[in-house]
Amino acid sequence: MEKFIGTLQKKLMPIANKLSNNKFMNSLGQTFQLLLPIIIIGSFACLGAFLDIPFWQSFVTSTGLQLILMTIQSLTLSIIALYVVIVLPFQYAQKLKINAISASVISLMAFLLLTPHELYTAIPTEWLGYSGLFSAIIVGGLVPQLIKFLLDKKIYIHMPKGVPPIVEDSFASLVPAAFVLIIAVVISQMLILTSFENFHNVIYTVIQAPLQGFGLSLPAYLVMQILCTLLMFCGIHGNTIFATFTPLTMAASAENLAALAAGQPLPNIITSSFSVLCQPGGIGGTFGLAILLLFFSKSKRLKTLGKMSIVPAIFGINEPLIFGIPILLNPLLFIPYVLCPIVCTTLSYVSIAIGIVPRLSGVEVNWTMPQIVSGFLAQGWQAAVLQVVLIAVTTLIWFPFFKMVDKQISFEESESDTKDDKATK
Repeated sequence: MEKFIGTLQKKLMPIANKLSNNKFMNSLGQTFQLLLPIIIIGSFACLGAFLDIPFWQSFVTSTGLQLILMTIQSLTLSIIALYVVIVLPFQYAQKLKINAISASVISLMAFLLLTPHELYTAIPTEWLGYSGLFSAIIVGGLVPQLIKFLLDKKIYIHMPKGVPPIVEDSFASLVPAAFVLIIAVVISQMLILTSFENFHNVIYTVIQAPLQGFGLSLPAYLVMQILCTLLMFCGIHGNTIFATFTPLTMAASAENLAALAAGQPLPNIITSSFSVLCQPGGIGGTFGLAILLLFFSKSKRLKTLGKMSIVPAIFGINEPLIFGIPILLNPLLFIPYVLCPIVCTTLSYVSIAIGIVPRLSGVEVNWTMPQIVSGFLAQGWQAAVLQVVLIAVTTLIWFPFFKMVDKQISFEESESDTKDDKATK
């Protein structure tokens, strides 16, 4: 087992380092973290407007609250691509060490030039929401790269010394902005002549829809969960892996919310909030382990650790367990640590697929939301009950391995006490 873990660490480290050092992927992850308040507000506003409970619908309709909630949703979640194309290039430009505000503004200009619109009248929101999300990500990644390339090649207007920095930055951005404008206009005009008609339709048809179909399948999602767990076992956080799936799961959440609003069947099993079912208590599904430490430990150290870790575990934070037992690179605990997320993800997917639990509404639930509460917010009482079942299952998985570790540490403690007694005598 130790040899296997050594090989695992050796193989995973280079991949993890490449991912964690990738400036664009880091920027993408930070973008969605920064936009999380907007996403949560919009998703709960949508749920509030269209929650299918007769007395609630009567209340929100008669009071005019439904219109207010729909307005909030339409100006947050329904135009999420617009937020992304502003925030992502800003974050990415900072890492590329170029003017972040210029990169953000030029990216927004390019995105709007590529978006179908009614001249002087309106910009339809169809491509400003999740349908245009991948377009926003592509534009937000390519525009800062092009600006950096032009600046590195000294292709910009040079100003004489003594000019205020803000004026110098404005003129330095003028040439890159012109390049971006020309490219965006040419692409836009050329695509009008094709069956795709616009840039967003190309990206959605060729990239986003197929990628979403594959990425939201059980095998692909399982691989992502396993890889994140393996990285964490080796001491590397799997945030970057999660970030690669975020656009897919958020798009799926938006589709489910739209279907909910239209009174149609929800199309997707895996959405953003599906993750609250996969790893109860944090990466590795360690909530059950925290319960075992608290109530069944013979070891004084593990009993104390259980008291310290139970509250964070309720909120999905398990660093006290990862470093306190430790789980990190511990051969005795490798099997349950990797097995729990596999079992939880599979059971959750199957439960929803066969209709025991209804499909998740699409509401964005933060991973720090307490266990059971997060399930209730994601779908209702059925998902909350599913979380209880998953906690019970993972507790059973952890139990024999917990007993081994508890026995080992208890033995070490008793030996230490014996030595201390002899030393005192």
